[in-house]
Amino acid sequence: MYQYIYPVVGNNIKTELKLRFAIVQYTNLTQEKTNWINDLSIEFKSFFEDKNYGEDLKELYFGLTMVKPEFEQFFKKKRPAYKAGERTSYVDGIEIKSNNCAEISCKLEFNDVTKLEYAELIEKVCGKLIAESESLIRLSKLKKFDFKLFKSDFENYMLEKQYLKK
Repeated sequence: MYQYIYPVVGNNIKTELKLRFAIVQYTNLTQEKTNWINDLSIEFKSFFEDKNYGEDLKELYFGLTMVKPEFEQFFKKKRPAYKAGERTSYVDGIEIKSNNCAEISCKLEFNDVTKLEYAELIEKVCGKLIAESESLIRLSKLKKFDFKLFKSDFENYMLEKQYLKK
């Protein structure tokens, strides 16, 4: 069976969120490894919550799939999507509100990551996030967004934290 790990998102009452960020996991990895990635998601959420890269992108979600080969048929990689304006949707009976939201699908082969230790897994995930974030420049509706500054901030943070190697 796979696990669906809901992202940790929410409003910070003291400050208005500029960019809401989360990694959503579809995975068969151990609970410990999903926790490592969830902690990374929380860390990125904190990093981005006071950043503003333009009015067209207020929420950025990466759907990270790492499932056993027998489940891959149910988790096909999706095209990047951008939903302009405020929207309400329901997933598994839970109401989800979004506003100027981009969703990017990422996939790592389960057999490539299942035996990795913490540093290796985080490096693999971060490398995939950076690579897949390139798809933001191809979203035609995403016009008022400073991609170069976003990518620079994202990559420099990962390098600073030693999640990526130069």
